[in-house]
Amino acid sequence: MPTALIVEDEPEANHLLSMLVQLRGYRADSALTGAEALELAGRRPPDVAFLDVMLPDLNGFEVCRALKTRRATSPAPVVMVTARLSPDNRLECLRAGAEGYIPKPYMPDQIFEALDAAAASRRALQAEPDVGTFPLDVGDEPASLARVGRLWTLALARTRCEEPVARNLAQALADIALAAASWGRRQGRDPVATISYRLEPDRLTLSIRDRSGWFSLGSPPRGLLGPLIDRVGFDRFTDGDDEITLVRRVGRSGVGSGP
Repeated sequence: MPTALIVEDEPEANHLLSMLVQLRGYRADSALTGAEALELAGRRPPDVAFLDVMLPDLNGFEVCRALKTRRATSPAPVVMVTARLSPDNRLECLRAGAEGYIPKPYMPDQIFEALDAAAASRRALQAEPDVGTFPLDVGDEPASLARVGRLWTLALARTRCEEPVARNLAQALADIALAAASWGRRQGRDPVATISYRLEPDRLTLSIRDRSGWFSLGSPPRGLLGPLIDRVGFDRFTDGDDEITLVRRVGRSGVGSGP
């Protein structure tokens, strides 16, 4: 039986959401705090998590990042359930690694649809190739952040990438994705760039390719590469006219082993 982690500090709302997932054949693991949620997930990794943003201890963003950082729980789609409806809040949910977003108050069908989407996402993750490319587009920051989150999960699943490294990689690439969209909007250029990746058990390779003149006309992403390299600890860095390539070897020791 699949498990849904329900993280909601209002007992009645928690109970209602638990009943809804049980109607779809899920076991409900219910938590009223972020700390309790992480303890439950550590004992039994969920297949999907429904997560309130406003919690009495950790906020939902912190809980989401923690779930997506752990190798055992990272494959589980996280759906944020919140009354905070601003576009910035939705972007923050995606930046934390969430795959879905349901505004309060919600209808039962929205929960059922999220469960179907989560099951499809888990199946698609298993079929994802180890090599891929995705664009950094203007006006579609949610799609870019969602793809960064997917890469975060894939890095944990397909390589021996350390959990903190995967988290730092996602945060740095999210900064680059948002900077690309902001620059492209100001310059009227789209798409701005693409990110390509290759995942091997002992190696993570990333390439950022300029599609718009971003490298020559603006400081990003070179201005953002310092934090990216420092956070992730890449072993090799190749800077061309229109493409930047980064390589990091990973191993069970948790230390990069050199280019």
